[in-house]
Amino acid sequence: MTHDDNEFRVAVIGMACRFPDADTVTDYWNNLCAGRESVRPLAPESMPADPPAGYVHAGALLTDADKFDAEFFEMPPREAQLTDPQHRLFTMCAWEALEDAGHIAAENPTPVGIFAGAGISTYLLRNLVAHASLFQTPSSQLHALHGNASDYMATRVSYKLNLTGPSVAVQTACSTSLVAVHQAAQALLDFQCDVALAGGASVQVPQEAGYIYEEGSILSPDGHCRAFDADAGGTVFGSGVGVVVLKRLADAIADRDHIHAVILGSAVNNDGGNKIGFTAPGIAGQRAVIREALSAAGIGADTIGYVEAHGTGTKLGDPIEVAALSAAYREHTEAAQYCALGSVKSNVGHLNSAGGVAGFIKAVLAVREGRIPASLNYTRPNPEIDFAATPFFVNTELRTWSDDVRRAAVSAFGIGGTNAHVIVEQPPTQAATPVQTGPRALLISGRTAQDADRIAARLAAHLDGSDVELASVAKTLAHGRRRFPHRRMVVVSSTTEAAVALRKPAAGEALPAPALAWLFPGQGVALGAAVLELADKVRPFGDRYRACADILRARTGFDLDAAVRNAEGTEQSQVALFAVEYALAGMWREFGAEPRELLGHSLGELVCATIAGVFELSDALELVVERGRIMAAAPPGGMLAISKGADVIAERLPDDVWLAADNSASRCVVAGSPAALFRLAGELSEEGVPSSLLPVGHAFHTPLMDEAAARFAELVRKVPRQAPQVPFWSNVTGAPITAEQAVDPAYWSRQMTSTVRFREAAIGLVGRNQGTVALEVGPGKSLVSFLRTADRASATVGTLGVGLGAGAPETAIVDAAGRLWLSGVAVDFDAIYGGETPASVSLPTYPFALKRYWVDPPEVTTTQTRRIDPVQPAPPVSVDSEPAAASDEDEFVVSVRNQVVAVWCAALGLEQVGNDANFFELGGDSLLAVHVATQLRSIFPLDLALGELFASPTAVGMADAIAAHLMQRLDELSDSEVELLLNQPGAAEERSNNA
Repeated sequence: MTHDDNEFRVAVIGMACRFPDADTVTDYWNNLCAGRESVRPLAPESMPADPPAGYVHAGALLTDADKFDAEFFEMPPREAQLTDPQHRLFTMCAWEALEDAGHIAAENPTPVGIFAGAGISTYLLRNLVAHASLFQTPSSQLHALHGNASDYMATRVSYKLNLTGPSVAVQTACSTSLVAVHQAAQALLDFQCDVALAGGASVQVPQEAGYIYEEGSILSPDGHCRAFDADAGGTVFGSGVGVVVLKRLADAIADRDHIHAVILGSAVNNDGGNKIGFTAPGIAGQRAVIREALSAAGIGADTIGYVEAHGTGTKLGDPIEVAALSAAYREHTEAAQYCALGSVKSNVGHLNSAGGVAGFIKAVLAVREGRIPASLNYTRPNPEIDFAATPFFVNTELRTWSDDVRRAAVSAFGIGGTNAHVIVEQPPTQAATPVQTGPRALLISGRTAQDADRIAARLAAHLDGSDVELASVAKTLAHGRRRFPHRRMVVVSSTTEAAVALRKPAAGEALPAPALAWLFPGQGVALGAAVLELADKVRPFGDRYRACADILRARTGFDLDAAVRNAEGTEQSQVALFAVEYALAGMWREFGAEPRELLGHSLGELVCATIAGVFELSDALELVVERGRIMAAAPPGGMLAISKGADVIAERLPDDVWLAADNSASRCVVAGSPAALFRLAGELSEEGVPSSLLPVGHAFHTPLMDEAAARFAELVRKVPRQAPQVPFWSNVTGAPITAEQAVDPAYWSRQMTSTVRFREAAIGLVGRNQGTVALEVGPGKSLVSFLRTADRASATVGTLGVGLGAGAPETAIVDAAGRLWLSGVAVDFDAIYGGETPASVSLPTYPFALKRYWVDPPEVTTTQTRRIDPVQPAPPVSVDSEPAAASDEDEFVVSVRNQVVAVWCAALGLEQVGNDANFFELGGDSLLAVHVATQLRSIFPLDLALGELFASPTAVGMADAIAAHLMQRLDELSDSEVELLLNQPGAAEERSNNA
């Protein structure tokens, strides 16, 4: 394949299925390779008591065909019950296929098309139709139609998954889903969309039911499909759903998608009238469609090593199919029996509208894996087929396919004559891209906490023993999965570590609108060699750190690296800490973690001012150098951290000790003469109050800094200052800093001598930012721990650990980013990993929480099924009713409300509805609204328009509107009608039903 060929090729980048004995594509492939036949005898208890002549008690069943995750797809229970399982299962498979492709349609503007079809709704015919009460009104009839007619399956998926490309229903009987693959590929090549889903669904209801064999029919006499065999007598219909995701090959390669196979060419035609009957196959049409597909692919038939045939196992159809294939292939080659032939119908039965995609997925897997599964139930050829004279042989064993180029063809021929043929090739070998080693965050999210835990467990099992590239796993999870509120995360350096760590991941719940605040610590935190290691390994930090080092060296002669290594004294430690925090802030900004507000502690407030634009970086660095020098020249002193609130401690301080920092309700710092601090520490110890002297030689934020503060004000006055562009909080006032304060040199003088009012500022910050997420932009976690005492609900994250056990700084950064993500903060992990582009990989898809949503036929009663009578619903229980207040309400209004709630419960399929619940938020739509209005008008003599009835779409609001309307109409009603309404609540309904 040349580069130019890519423009006319289509990649298969995602697959999902529900086939007999297979809930996943992996299950399906394992079954095929094991030679497993999923058509088997049905349960004895489902055998008819008096089976008719020719009855065959066999079938290919689909597990959990009656189940669905209605909550995930925001579908009310009643709507789910009235929706054909074909639509429901196809919707779930479409989601899984897009996840396998790593494409999030809801968050991607790329137009995604869908081409799909389903069989006739046997669920509608055999289960729903007999319930006449389900179809009493035009609106209820439309609801049933939308949920069961095959016309709406593709568009329903487009609606549920937010697909904005062409959404087309395909109906060509047995060839439906392969025709859908062809149409999807053509839509991509015509640039109607950039990604396309294709597939089909066929679910037989009831599942546990056999069939009646008639001689000469398409059905098998013994419950087996024996494609191409002398004993072939027909096929067995089964149930299945399959979906594939397609993309132009050039785009898939550029996007580093996981390519399963490549579609080289495809064709669709119809037999027309050139055959013996409408349902009969046509040799001329089949030959023509195969020739056209070969021409579209631009290849010779002699390069195809496997054909996945339509292969229904009928005495007439099989010979015609082989004859058509041979005629087309003989135009390219005279070679005999070089090409394997098989039919998946021998494994899973004839899946009708899903049969084509079942064969297509099998062919894709064969070219990808380099193995051809056996075609089952074949011992000797149909006497009408002379295989020795054809290019084909029936493949009866799992065959290793070692050809350098592996190509397969797939056929599907529909009753009515629509034929489809598709040719696929193994995926191209994509060029390797350099990927850095190092830690990766594996990000997982679910709609519920239980779902998130199940995803983590599935992924742990998938990665156990896997050699998949960790960077690819991280990329797929970050970009190929929709983000839900309940989140899990691990940071690991290998898939082996991941398989273990995922069994107990970090957990969090994303806030709807997280307000990120950056916190900057002051002097007293440790730095050390970890900072230099981080500068070497994390470019966004290293670039800014080195920029600070260059400015300091050029303008002040200050050696930043030496200060970071040693951090001896105020002169070095303040400058080193400022540069590190500034570089970390720039790093986080490049990683997309943009703050809403800033809060610094002591020196940290100068970092805030610089980031907010009050000072230019070069000026700020010079100021910090001078600040350190003049503070180092101040009178000696000390500082004592106390595990007690400032309010208590301030009352007992001696004259030569001052409150330096009010950090939290249980933490403060005092400063003053060393002797006085030593005495105070002894007194506190006797009282059981912990305290510790800080490793500093001065009493910061006390009057002992007055002279240094005055000198610093003069230095500030000499540099340009601007009003802050990002809000930050004042240490002096404990409130947001004003523009006037930020540019006032006297303010920065007071900031050096005044108490740091961090507690007050923290309370104010969380108070005006609902959903605060605090990130400590510096070593340690002291400030975030202080902030947690102000608001236990706030999420807090530290950037770098300190001391023993802190771990590698590079890992700490990835872990901090992951913990921000747990709280809902958007983080650019691509930037963290250096912009690398690993390929996507197939990973376990979403574990839907399946529940039974089913309407049994009238004659069947199943105790496991929650039946909801659509005509006479059970009296509802209002979840937010207030019994104590009910007695104060008008009995008539309460009666109306109960009727409204009952109608709502029946329409929505819910057991209870809150009085203040919104009808549309519960899953109602315009059609259900019409149905509800019709039901209410049958109960009450209403003359209200639909818009008036739903002006306030709650049970309370609707009941009030109805009651008010009826009271206004009292003069128009007869005495008997008034008596029914006012004195006998509910009798109006009886009157309506008896009318």
